[in-house]
Amino acid sequence: MTKTKNILILFAILFAFSCKKSTNNSQNSDDLTSSVLQSIALNVCTASYEDLYSQSLSLQSAIADLQANPSQQNLIVCKEAWKKVRITWETSESWLFGPISTSNIDPRIDTWPVDFNEIDSVLNSGNVLSEAYVDQLEDALKGFHPIEYFLWGQNGNKLYSDITPREYEYLIALSLNLTKLSKEARDSWKNQFASEVSNAGNSSATYTTQQQAFVEIVDAMSGICDEVANGKMNEPFINQDASLEESPYAQNSLIDFTNNIKGVLTIYNGDYNGSYIGLEDLVRTYNTSLDLEIKNGVAEAIAALNTITLPYGQAIFSQATQIQNAIDKINALEQILDTKLKPFILQYTK
Repeated sequence: MTKTKNILILFAILFAFSCKKSTNNSQNSDDLTSSVLQSIALNVCTASYEDLYSQSLSLQSAIADLQANPSQQNLIVCKEAWKKVRITWETSESWLFGPISTSNIDPRIDTWPVDFNEIDSVLNSGNVLSEAYVDQLEDALKGFHPIEYFLWGQNGNKLYSDITPREYEYLIALSLNLTKLSKEARDSWKNQFASEVSNAGNSSATYTTQQQAFVEIVDAMSGICDEVANGKMNEPFINQDASLEESPYAQNSLIDFTNNIKGVLTIYNGDYNGSYIGLEDLVRTYNTSLDLEIKNGVAEAIAALNTITLPYGQAIFSQATQIQNAIDKINALEQILDTKLKPFILQYTK
């Protein structure tokens, strides 16, 4: 991708961010902070887990159909269903707080790398591979990545005819378990935790002040930046080890990273599947330059990721400059969130 094209992409992203919605500066501060928390809880977090559950059901159905009617086309349908739910999950990693963290849903859904030897041990065992059996396995043996491994194969070119009956047994159980965990995430937010965030500083048992809720939100935003830059990207890169890549079989890692960073902007703007009130409305009330700096930081990070043109497991060996630049841009965004947005929250919320 040329430098000129990257600049045009960057300005297009910034233009889209800046044209979103105007903030009413006269809105009462307490009303505004309450509205922001309620919108984030309902329109971003809960809505994303509704989608996660719905899309997990679709993946489960697609895998069951593949088993019943094996064909290359049905395998493609499964892969597309996996990619779709993966977008939702990776975007939502920018708000990994609450039950997703405290109930350890995250590691049970999204641990990597896949352990081939342990998967073979499971397949070669005499155990019935039920959902309940899969649920008690180690985290690396369930969730997105074993499903990815069975659908794509180790080299990414698996055919529907390569899937064995025993692999189908495991794959069906994996899909059922992913759906169960997605439902657990959805229900925990829908039935209780959304209210805890919405009522922070009022009737919430989790957050005695609104500020505590805002700080946790910002910490989640900066936390995913740290994980992407210094974990997901840097560990395979610095070790020159493609086996440490997040989603290697589907060659989906760069899409994962990009959706992680897009998620930062999603919760900041409050714009998950629609245009709602978000952190940006609070920031723009008091500090428009910080608002622009945050959006510019996101845009630059995404633009830098877009310069990596090879699958990540290949890019770590031949696109070092592009990878290091993307890591640097994401770390710069994390610094903005930690050293500027978080102090802003401490100053303007209570």
